[in-house]
Amino acid sequence: MNDYTVTVTGSTGKTGRHVSDQAIKRGWRVRAASRRDAGPGEWVPMDWADRNTWSPAFTGSDAAYIVLPAEHPGILDQAPAMLRTAADAGVKKIVLLSAMDVDTAPAGTLQPVAEQALRRLPVEWAIVRPTWFMDNFTTGGFAAMTAAGHLRFPTGDGRLPFVDSRDIAAVATEALAGDGPAGILPVTGPQAVTHHQVAAALTTALGRHIQYTSIPAEDFVTDLTAMGFPLEHARHMANTHIQLSTGKLLIPVTDTVERLTGRRAHSLEDFARHHARTAP
Repeated sequence: MNDYTVTVTGSTGKTGRHVSDQAIKRGWRVRAASRRDAGPGEWVPMDWADRNTWSPAFTGSDAAYIVLPAEHPGILDQAPAMLRTAADAGVKKIVLLSAMDVDTAPAGTLQPVAEQALRRLPVEWAIVRPTWFMDNFTTGGFAAMTAAGHLRFPTGDGRLPFVDSRDIAAVATEALAGDGPAGILPVTGPQAVTHHQVAAALTTALGRHIQYTSIPAEDFVTDLTAMGFPLEHARHMANTHIQLSTGKLLIPVTDTVERLTGRRAHSLEDFARHHARTAP
């Protein structure tokens, strides 16, 4: 192992665990910052609710991967403060996980606030902007829909280049390197697909029928709030889906994964087969 050290927040999450794995394979020292010791790397206790744990999580690290827990109370104030803490602790490069739709997000919401705070810091930075995760259908917020065999979204035949969390992590790991890419890094899958295609890929891989129904936006908001999503976030998501359905929002496929890793991004079918093989 060489002396290059990275702090990975959210090290037990969808992208963080993959970033930790990939960093370890490069021979880097990984400091896995989380509330519990459950991921790869050297565990460093860190809790968003306890600012006394922040600086120790970053002190001694060359680079840091920061994932923001969007539902955490007070995150709008805490995100800029934590980014500043990482810089003050001596981290030279910060890689922030953001979102593809940050430019259309309401003013004062988390991702724009965090991105602006990072840009003001005296560090090298990279902002990873993925489109929506394929994993949301299997281990994320919409897993219950897949388990029930019925995907319900107000998207019509709108298309989106969903991305595998492994590819997001691969780009983030490249960016963490001392000589890695900096700036805005948009990350998508290799093809824009409809929710009909998502349902078909999951049906084939899982061996059971998954149906997709396009529903009214207000029904989608009701579904999301019943699942625990905050009302404002549910409305924002519904609006984004409507824009996709009407063609007002077109998210172009990017070559970021292939350009930085030398391999093609995982397709929807790749993802579904991988999930079917590895799911508990």
